[in-house]
Amino acid sequence: MRASGIAQSGMNTGHKWIGWFGNFGGPTQKGITTYANSPWQLNPFAGMLRDFVFNGFRRVVTQLPYSGIPFALGYFIYTWGNKEFAYVNSKAGHLAGAGEHE
Repeated sequence: MRASGIAQSGMNTGHKWIGWFGNFGGPTQKGITTYANSPWQLNPFAGMLRDFVFNGFRRVVTQLPYSGIPFALGYFIYTWGNKEFAYVNSKAGHLAGAGEHE
């Protein structure tokens, strides 16, 4: 038994199938030329290193004020914290902090 209004493919198409999305069966357009390159004939890495040396260096240098300063600040805070942690947990740190708890 077949439900009414549903075609054999299982899609509700109405009275007439006019084609899938973008393929409505009309006349083909004329005067449109398309070009394509085969992915097997392209070299995607051609000139990659040469382009990075000039263009990539320029991009990195222009971004240093935005990324270099926070990185340097974070690095110095990290190294200061490690030194402070090592000092507080050392014998000298325990002796220096012994008077604070009395």
